[in-house]
Formats: sequence, structure tokens, C-alpha cells
Amino acid sequence: MSISHYLQQIGRGSKGASNLKRDDAQTLMSQVLSRSVTDLEIGAFCMAMRIKGETSDELAGFYDAVKPLLPPLRFNQPVLLLPSYNGARKTHLMTPLLAKWMSELGYLVMVHGTHEDPQRTGSEQVFREMGWPIVSQRDDLHSFLSLHKFAYCPLEILCPELNQLLAVRQVIGVRNSGHILAKLINPVLTDSFQISNYTHPAYPVIIEEFFNLHTANVVSMRGHEGEPVSSPRRLPELSFQMQHAELNWTSEARYIDTPVEYQLDIDAVCTHQLYDSILSGACPAPQTLLWQTQALHEAFKRSGTIEAI
Repeated sequence: MSISHYLQQIGRGSKGASNLKRDDAQTLMSQVLSRSVTDLEIGAFCMAMRIKGETSDELAGFYDAVKPLLPPLRFNQPVLLLPSYNGARKTHLMTPLLAKWMSELGYLVMVHGTHEDPQRTGSEQVFREMGWPIVSQRDDLHSFLSLHKFAYCPLEILCPELNQLLAVRQVIGVRNSGHILAKLINPVLTDSFQISNYTHPAYPVIIEEFFNLHTANVVSMRGHEGEPVSSPRRLPELSFQMQHAELNWTSEARYIDTPVEYQLDIDAVCTHQLYDSILSGACPAPQTLLWQTQALHEAFKRSGTIEAI
């Protein structure tokens, strides 16, 4: 089956291309994920969408295609999902530490991602270095997360079809719509929260519109180095889009005095050393991450979606 008629529609550049309807976007993405089209067509799709950019309707349709591929998970505790697809390039990666802190507040926390850039330190590397739990089999995901309270789940286990789409980047050299989708996925059917972080200034509106179409309890924020955490010096605005309430955390705080311990290298081994110092109290925790943890917890409790933990 060919997707050439869709490519004709989306492949005419940033000014000449037209947008897909939600149903057409679902059909197109279903064919891409099932690999029922050629590699050449998949590459053309990735480049066309990269140039044109996604609308909220297109993202909703793409997600309609992804959702049936996710494992349906139910838990008796609220779950927080943290997408970790970029890793650390300049400062220590704090996504795993945020996951641990949130689990200690009573949430089950799933960090999901994939490690694409060997020049960056990813969450899977940090989890492995720390000896923290990493999911290795899809059938064990539910029991594994329930047992350990927080864990890293590689995208190749959570959704191998979507992981294959992300891997196209290794051939064509640029990100594609799969990278945006990966940060939006949520396999949990019971009470859950997710963070959707962005870097491009156009995405806050698109993400808000997307979650009006795919209702969820979501926190949108400008990510630090593409991760769902604040930078060591700044807590960005956090926008809470809840199913039962709409809350906004608008404060911005700057953490100027970086402790000397934060000047270590940012590889997984040094990140392990830093985490140990923070968790033992030998080194002050990054204030912005503490603020973010508190803001998330307080907003989740006030949302009315779950009983206060």
C-alpha cells in the first residue's frame, strides 16, 4: 500500500503543504508504524513533516495510531510518566533524581525513553550506574513498576514500532514526528499524570490543543536540554492541564550559586557520585528541582483527580 497521495499533500514545503485531517493522519501513521510502506516512503514522510511541522489534529491522529500499540496498564496508585529522550549535554541529568523523589511522595514513576546520542548522558545510563530498576520485558512492566515504585522503561519495550520510527533519525540525520509522539505517550488507563516538555516556542499551543483532543492530566513546561526537569538555575513556568481542574504555576526562580560538586563531569559515573552526595545530604540538592517536585505534588493533590497522598 502506498502513501504517495499523503506525501503529495504534506510534501510541498512549509508554504505549499496542506494539513492532514485527523483520520488521514491516523491512517498514514498506522501504515508507517506497521512498515507496510517502503523505507523510501518513510524517509519522505519524516522529511516532509519535519519541514511542514505538525498541527494538533495531525498529532492527535498520529497518536490514535500509536495508542493501540501501547500495553494497557492499570495500577492502584497514581502514576507519573517522565519522557526522557534527550539526555544531558551541558549539566547533570536530573530526570532520574526527580523520578526517585516523586516515588518517595507516593507515586509510581515511569521514566521512558531511548538513548540516541552517544555524546549525551541518558537516563538509562544513569539508572544502570545507580543500580536502579530498568524494565527488560514488556510482560513484566506492571509487576516491575508496582514492586520498585519507579523504573526506567526503554521505548523499544514500551512501543517497539514507535522506537523504529525514532531510529530513522540515524539514517536521515534529523528528528521526526515520532520524537514528538514519544514524549506524549501514556499507556496507563488509571489515574496518571505526565510531563510534556518542549523546546520550540510554537509547541505550547499545539500541545495544549493536542491534550484537548486526547484528554489527560498533563504538565507542560519548557524542558532543560530537552528533558522534563528544571535547569540548575531556573524553574520555568509549569502549566497544569488537568481533566477536572486547570491550574498554573507561573513563578520563575533562579538558582545562581552552583555548588562546587555540580562542576563535576556529567557522565553517568560522575552523576552517580553527585546523586550519592545529594541523597546523603553531603551536597545541597538543586533548589530548582526541589521547587519543581513540590509544585508537581501540590498541584496533583489540588487537582481533585486523586485523593491527597
